[in-house]
Amino acid sequence: MLNASAQDNDRLMRFKAVFIYNFIDYVHWPETEFEEPFKIGLLGQSPLEDPLREIAKKRSSEGREMQVEMYDTIENIKECHLIFITQEHKENLDSLSAQLQGQNILTISDTPGLAKQGVSINFVLVKGKLKFEINRHALNKANLRASAQLLKLAILVDDLQ
Repeated sequence: MLNASAQDNDRLMRFKAVFIYNFIDYVHWPETEFEEPFKIGLLGQSPLEDPLREIAKKRSSEGREMQVEMYDTIENIKECHLIFITQEHKENLDSLSAQLQGQNILTISDTPGLAKQGVSINFVLVKGKLKFEINRHALNKANLRASAQLLKLAILVDDLQ
C-alpha cells in the first residue's frame, strides 16, 4: 500500500506527464528530417517513464505514433523531438546543450534553476501547485515556437548571462 507521500508523488508524476503531452500540442516544430514516430526521450531514470508510456499508447501527435525512449548518457541520445532531463544530469547541462545545438529538440526538466540555465521548459511548484517556466531564448535556439496560449500560462524566465 502506498503512503500519502508516495501517492502524492505518483499523482504529481502523472500531472507532469499530461503537461508534457500537452506541451507537444502547443509547441511548433519546423519541418524536420524526423519521420514517424514522435519520440520523447528521458535522460536518466525517472518516475515519469511509466505515466509517459501509458499516455503514449493512447495518444498521437498529428497522426504520428508516440514513443518513449530511455537514455543513460548524453552520448546515447538519438533522434528525438523532446528530451526530459532528470536532476541526476543537471551537472551535464553544458555538454547536453552543446550536443543538441542546432537540433529542434524541446528540453524539459523539473530541477530548480534549469530554465535559467538554458532548458526550454522547467516544472516548478508554486504554493503547492504545479507550474512551469519557459525560457523563450532556449526555445528560439532550438528553432521552436511556443503558442501564445502556452506563454500566457508560463512563468517566463531568461538565461543566466
